[in-house]
Parts: sequence; C-alpha cells; structure tokens
Amino acid sequence: MKTFTMELAGRTLKVEIGKVGKQANGCAFMQYGDTTVLCTATASDKPRDGIDFFPLSVEYGEKFYAVGKFPGGFNKREGKPSENAILTSRVIDRPMRPLFPKDYRNDVTIENMVMSVDTNCRPELVAMIGSSIAVSISDIPFDGPCAMTQIGLVDGEFIVNPSQEQWNTGDMRLTVASVGQKVIMIEAGCNEVPEEKMKEAIYLAHDVNLKVIEFIKGIVAEVGKPKHSYESCAVPQELFDAIKEVVPQEEMEKAVFTDEKQQREANIAEITDRLTEKFADNEEWLAILGEAIYQYEKKTVRKMILKDHKRPDGRQINEIRPLSAEIDLIPRVHGSAMFTRGQTQICDVTTLAPLSELQKVEGLDATVTGKRYIHQYNFPAYSVGETKVSRGPGRREIGHGALAERALLPVLPSTEEFPYAIRCVS
Repeated sequence: MKTFTMELAGRTLKVEIGKVGKQANGCAFMQYGDTTVLCTATASDKPRDGIDFFPLSVEYGEKFYAVGKFPGGFNKREGKPSENAILTSRVIDRPMRPLFPKDYRNDVTIENMVMSVDTNCRPELVAMIGSSIAVSISDIPFDGPCAMTQIGLVDGEFIVNPSQEQWNTGDMRLTVASVGQKVIMIEAGCNEVPEEKMKEAIYLAHDVNLKVIEFIKGIVAEVGKPKHSYESCAVPQELFDAIKEVVPQEEMEKAVFTDEKQQREANIAEITDRLTEKFADNEEWLAILGEAIYQYEKKTVRKMILKDHKRPDGRQINEIRPLSAEIDLIPRVHGSAMFTRGQTQICDVTTLAPLSELQKVEGLDATVTGKRYIHQYNFPAYSVGETKVSRGPGRREIGHGALAERALLPVLPSTEEFPYAIRCVS
C-alpha cells in the first residue's frame, strides 16, 4: 500500500493505493477532510460485440450510513440512485469519456462509493478526482489524467472547493474540468454573476486543476500500470475508400442538403441500401457499415459548414432556425406553452400548488430540504420517429431537467412575492 497527500484549498487530500479493491483494474481510496470515497475502475477483457459506441458506465453511490442516518420511509435499504447521484455521475462522465480511445469498445465501469461525509468537503468533488486517479493508474487506455475543481462565491469572494453550506447558499456553483493545459468542461449555475467574474473563476479553477494533475501524474509514475493493448474497432480506411467509389462526396452532400429531417433520413436510407447490396459478400464490412456511413455523413456536413460555409438546411452560418411560440394551447391546466425551433418542439405544462406540496429531498448533507421549483424533462421516442417502450426517465432526461431548473431558479419570484410551489414538465 502507498499513500500520497497534497494540500488542496487549505485541506489535506489523501490517496491510498493498494489498500482495497485489489482485483479492480484501478482503485483509489480517497480522503479529503473526513469525507471518504472509494473509487474504482474496471474494464472487460474483450470488446462488446454489435455496438458502435464506447460502453462507459459511471456510478456514484450514496449511502446514508455515510452521515449516520437510516434511509427515510418504510424500506431501510437504499434503492435507485437519487437525482443528485445521477447528476454527479453525469458530471464525472462528461469530461472523462472523450479521453478514452475512440475505437475502444471494451466495457468500462467507474464506481464511486461514498463511505463518509464531512460537510466541509463535498463528496462529489472527491469522487471526481478519485475517478480520474483510478483510471489513470489502471491498465485501461486513457489520455489523462484530468482534474476537476469547484468554485463558490460568497460575499463577493471566491471559495475554492466550498463546503456544502457555501455551495448551497453562495452566488456561484461552478465546476471546471481540465486536462493538460486545457479546460475540457464547464458546468455552472449562478445568481446573475457578471461575465468577467465568471471568467476569473474559470481561470482560478483551471490553475488549481493543473496542480491536481501534477499530483496525479506523480502517483501514476510510482504505481501506475502499463496500459493494456486492445482490439481496435475503428472503421478501416479501405471501407471508406470503397464507399466513396459507390457514393461520391457530391452525392452525399446532395443527400444531406435538406431542411427536412425525414427527407434526409430517407436519402441516407437509400444510400445504405445500395451499399448493403454492394458489400453483401463482405460480412466484416456489413457489421460496421452503419457506423461508416454515419462518419462519412458527419465529415461531409462538417466540410460543408467549415469550408463551403453551407449548412445542410440552407441556412447561413450566422442564421438561426425559424422560431415560434404559442401559449395556452392546453385547456384546464395552470399554464402551458409550446416553443418551436426548426423541427424541434417542446411543450411545457406548469402546475401551481401550496408551499406544503414542495418536494422534500433527503441528501448526504445531513439535512432535509424542500424544492419549491421542480422542472422535469421527458424525451419520448415518437419525438424522433422511433419505436421504443417508455421505461421512465433516463439519466439524460434527468440531467436536462436539472439544467433547465438551474437556469430559471435565480429569476423566480421569492416565496413572499409568490407563495406557491411550481412544477414544470417539458
């Protein structure tokens, strides 16, 4: 077992490697103040068959024992992840996913188990850094390390890695992820903070990230494993060349040059049928033909926009899609509106209730809080012309609802001005 420490925002960050999780590809036992999180990374030996994406799963597990509490309700066992756990998983996933090889198809799971919570040291931040360490020291191919820092704003002063109370009550909630010398992700919610103040906070977080990255590199140099080789699932150049012989770039440009999504999909389907027939004898190519056509289409659109200054729907580079809005389209509800941009439409229905109806949220900050404003987002399959059974909101839907909620919270009237709980469903 080896222990590594660094001073981070006035507190000691301790990382223990080799203490637990010895069968995982990478494991870091993290402690920041009294907050303790076990971070692990594992990967399958072989790529998953029949997929055209990187199967990464990031988990963030909250257990009430971490704050010395029983779970609320009749069932005294934690069930599905809380909304905070899902949002934390997404924040960890977002900057790390692009750092894995694009042609990597092995299953990878990053799991963060919160063991104890010190409200002065937010466990979400510890999990973010621990995830990067666990993958960096493992044998899983990864173009890291990356680091994340959170910035709060209290009484006009920046707080690096604020406590839970400062995070909840301050005027800024900023998370910045960096790799090397570059910022790779920014997520924020603010009470109408000036742009210059936001820039200053981003640079401050980036400077802290660079120190954390150097700390992680020192750990990797001492205990890191050699990265394992893997079976590349990249589309071979020979297939691209063969596709271009059948479908020249000019034909692909013509196929995607339409503002009607249905027509564009019909054009691509016709091209796909021709290529499937052409390569019917090559089972290896047929298995990845869909991904190859998608990449060809994507490169064609990119060239049209960046080099020819021509967008697929005919718009200029500085021109937005047609916008329209309509209100009160649904009778008998408290409020309704539909907003349309191009072919994308969102219907939002608002419900008001007494403040007694606010949502009670029990979290690991050892308090039960009430959410007066709730914004929920649904993405049914029919909206993109697909057939799929609804299994309840997924992580993406929960994430998008939280983004809308965060954007509108600072401009809502106070409870004194408007004493109602508000629920919006988009």
